[in-house]
Amino acid sequence: MLSETDTQPDIYETNIVKPASLSLQLEGDGIVKGVLEDVKGNCAVRKIHVQIANDDNKIVLVVYHDKLEALADCICNYDVSFKMSKLLSGSYQLKVYCAGPNMKYDERYIVYNGQINIAKNKKTSITFSGPLTLPEN
Repeated sequence: MLSETDTQPDIYETNIVKPASLSLQLEGDGIVKGVLEDVKGNCAVRKIHVQIANDDNKIVLVVYHDKLEALADCICNYDVSFKMSKLLSGSYQLKVYCAGPNMKYDERYIVYNGQINIAKNKKTSITFSGPLTLPEN
């Protein structure tokens, strides 16, 4: 595990403090391809999921992982791809949460809360204000 006091600042910045990012691209068929980059989680994580709720002009993404069989003594960066269907071009209120395997989340685990604009065949990118770190359980 990297610690702020025992690790070279550039390595700590790159691996721990670096904020996560999200890119969304609306294809012509109404399918949005999404990628979350630099999601942090225990290195024993095998699969990361994105639960999607789309209601009116509100989108909620909950990022979570399968139950861990054992914990590793390290944190890894993951890139997570997902798809959303039946979206139109427009402005949306987006909330992104991180959760453990039980998929329970609340405002303490919010990573992003803001407006985004999605347009056909145009990539929308957001850099979060900090890391998206998945709870271990």
